This record gives sequence, C-alpha cells and structure tokens, in this order.
Amino acid sequence: MRYLVLKDYTRQYADPISFEQGEAIQRERSDDQNPAWWWCTDKRGKSGWVHESFFEYEDYRYIALENYSALELTVKAGDVLDGLDVRGGWALCANANGDIGWVPLDNIQPTA
Repeated sequence: MRYLVLKDYTRQYADPISFEQGEAIQRERSDDQNPAWWWCTDKRGKSGWVHESFFEYEDYRYIALENYSALELTVKAGDVLDGLDVRGGWALCANANGDIGWVPLDNIQPTA
C-alpha cells in the first residue's frame, strides 16, 4: 500500500526502544488514550511505546513475538510512502530514501 502524507509529522524520540524476536522486555504502563499501546523498556534501557501485538506474557516475563523498533519517520505533506504494516492507528512506512519508521494514520491517506 502506498500513502500520501496529508499533514507534517516530526519524530518524537531519536533513539527509542527496539528489540528482536524472543527478547524479554519490561512492560510498564498502558496509554490512557490507546490502551493497546504499552510503555516498555528494552535490554539496552531504551523505552518507548509498543503495541501489545508485538509481545506476550510467558514464564513470568514479556517476550517479543517479532522484531520491533519504535522509530518514527519525520514526514512532510506531499511525501509518498510505502506502507509495510499497520498497528493501532500507526503505519510502518518507508520513504523515498529507504528510511523506515512509524507514522500516525491520521497524517496519511492511501493512494493509488
């Protein structure tokens, strides 16, 4: 899916949480407005928002189900992005330079 950016968005965190499948993470609190998103910390001590579909509770700890990075893209209105995934109101996209990151669905629209 391709997206057209309707509204500028600026990355919020320069070095956010990231982890690999099978890695243990610390789940701390859910977002009041979007309870499917959890503030988590990785083994490097980096924190950020993680959609609950990326981890599960197993053997008294939270385990990553797949690789994840909370890195967001800074985008400008008019940019065209390639969509890679959609979770909880955000799209994982690649820009024309090949940079990959999350963009709020409110800022983009599907294009032909």
